[in-house]
Amino acid sequence: MAGCEVTDLQPKDALPEGDAFSSPANIALAVTGVYDAAQSGFYDPLNGTALGVRGYPFGAAATELDDIRGEDVVDIAGFFGIVYSNQITPSSPNIVNMWSTLYALINQANITIEGVRTATANGVIPIATANAYEGEARFLRALSYHQLLMNFARPYADGQGSSPGVPYRETALNSITKIEAAKAQGRNTVAEVYTKMLEDLQFAEDNLPATRLGGAKVTRATKGAAIALKQRIRLHQGNYPAAVTEGNKLISAAAPFTSSSAFGSFALAETPQAAFPGGVNTTAENVFSIENSSDDNASVNGALPSMFGSDAPVPVGIAARGLISISPILYNASFWTCNDLRRTELTQSNGTRYFTRKYRDALTRSDFAPIIRYAEVLLNQAEAEARSGNTSRALLLLNAVRNRAVVNPAERYTAASFATPNALIGAILNERRIELVGEGFRWDDIHRLSVDPVFKTDGIPRKYANSQAVLANYNCQAATSVAGATAPVGYTNTRFLWPIPSLEVANNPTLASQQNPGY
Repeated sequence: MAGCEVTDLQPKDALPEGDAFSSPANIALAVTGVYDAAQSGFYDPLNGTALGVRGYPFGAAATELDDIRGEDVVDIAGFFGIVYSNQITPSSPNIVNMWSTLYALINQANITIEGVRTATANGVIPIATANAYEGEARFLRALSYHQLLMNFARPYADGQGSSPGVPYRETALNSITKIEAAKAQGRNTVAEVYTKMLEDLQFAEDNLPATRLGGAKVTRATKGAAIALKQRIRLHQGNYPAAVTEGNKLISAAAPFTSSSAFGSFALAETPQAAFPGGVNTTAENVFSIENSSDDNASVNGALPSMFGSDAPVPVGIAARGLISISPILYNASFWTCNDLRRTELTQSNGTRYFTRKYRDALTRSDFAPIIRYAEVLLNQAEAEARSGNTSRALLLLNAVRNRAVVNPAERYTAASFATPNALIGAILNERRIELVGEGFRWDDIHRLSVDPVFKTDGIPRKYANSQAVLANYNCQAATSVAGATAPVGYTNTRFLWPIPSLEVANNPTLASQQNPGY
């Protein structure tokens, strides 16, 4: 992260703990190092070449990979071809690096948690400061485990969390003895990991500040960010009343559904475009993001504006890179009205296909990576309310997001638009695809809905082949053909889940016996 490159050159987990946590200044650097691990873990292509930075796990890669696992974007040049076409193996670099950087982040968080507790016991920092720092580390730890579960484990709804999850580690691996012990650790259940994530987020909510100053107000965890992540996790858990409870802490009782200053003063931006100003994004809609900067980013081979395209002039903008386009499957969808402002404000064409315009800074690649946006919070709440029987409030929340883009009154939803509660829920799920495209949510929803009794995705849908993403196939609300495209992958198919990386199973006989079936 900008101004903290010492955490890249000399990670805090490589320092003697007596130095890393011996002073308030060093402790502050150690905490910043946890965010740095979230933003720029190293990417190893596993082909004998040098390590590089491509935004693993959350600086860019999670956003990109979670979108290309779904059908609403197209992998244009095959840069993410193995993931896009569902041809992953236990040694695929994307899978290996996502696993390794997430666990490196978790270990950095664990080292920091233990370090600040020791520092408090030694009188280096007061207990309130230590608890706030621990809250930040635990927030990032929960975020990391949720990302692991979505890629390597079955959704909570499959057996109410009884399926194998991932190994849960909450002890710092900072000695040979601890590392050797970890090599024998097996997988916790999905439910066990969910319990731990929720404990982390409750601690974070109880101890984090409500607001921060400057750029830190969106790039450092806050009380509101912890609540919003807890709401998201409750939605994935299928505990809709609990998701409503969390959301109501943030969302006002009536429109415009802003949050109070006690939880961050979050609000929707006035227009779709205003939510994405490019570069440093500290709008009231931004709940939590991972910081990128001109001197610390995912590089031309990973940065969000490089991959998704930007509106910078050629040769830096969409015609120069732009490897992930919007798919005609989404662009032509009947539920996306042709006059929707998001078509003009947040999409762009290079004359060949359409791209998102959510990331603007292709020159210095400083666009923050959006992790939690207030529009998602409102859509989470709309779905949870609708599934809990409160369809009136659900409709109001849906319209709060949708109506800033759908300006024609005749195209806006009313209660008469939906014959059943399920029809309303379906509209909310469709709205998520429009509003959140390019932010890494499509896989999240495919995963959590895979065994939903009404809205079952039942696996990975058929996708457009990259050769089909041509301008002639982009036609608003026209019938879309995906003949000859990437074949769908059913929920019970081996390839629905990613395999535990080969390096892990080679070093851990317990994990080797618990590999996802078929690998």
